[in-house]
Amino acid sequence: SEEEVSRLLAMAEVPEEELNPFRVLGVEATASDAELKKAYRRLAVLVHPDKNQHPRAEAAFKVLRAAWDIVSSPERRKEYEMKRMAESELTRSMSEFLSRLQDDLKEAMNTMMCSKCQGKHKRFEMDRDPLSARYCAECGALHPAEEGDFWAESSLLGLKITYFAMMEGKIYDITEWAGCQRVGISPDTHRVPYHISFGARNAGPAGRQRSTSKGSPTSAADLQDFF
Repeated sequence: SEEEVSRLLAMAEVPEEELNPFRVLGVEATASDAELKKAYRRLAVLVHPDKNQHPRAEAAFKVLRAAWDIVSSPERRKEYEMKRMAESELTRSMSEFLSRLQDDLKEAMNTMMCSKCQGKHKRFEMDRDPLSARYCAECGALHPAEEGDFWAESSLLGLKITYFAMMEGKIYDITEWAGCQRVGISPDTHRVPYHISFGARNAGPAGRQRSTSKGSPTSAADLQDFF
């Protein structure tokens, strides 16, 4: 009986509207009304202050009584179960909403506004250290990048051109945006061909602010557009 008193006392601080009557009564939520009544009567005999000398037996009995009141009749039990179902549905809906919001925010963080088409283009974060971010064909080595640097690199024997930029301290593949902008850049250059402004990721070329590359930029037709 002391064990049951202690178990019930552990739930004494739980607000009545949050009390789980099935847990208090020690039965499954699928228990029949007869099983609920049997469990209540058994516990009442064990923890009632008239029969149990535990100093806090009365507090334990109050918890038991509060739980029993919630499911003491089929009508009250149904009311409780419908309330819990509604709360569960609300929790599920809120969880789904927050998950969608997180996905939307993540997508927003990885898109760039385009001044050409007035739309948005995806950017992809690269696993590159800014200190060795740019490939230089002349040196056959990697050079550091600075915030706002915009450059191109070739692959597949020069058939594919990928455009990169350093934004917010990270290196991104912005080929989709570059294709729409139709800015021609020679790939794999020693020096950074362009420095662009990414105010709120509403990007636009800001001219050759760092230094020009040794080769002239490719024509618009040479710009690779990968969507």
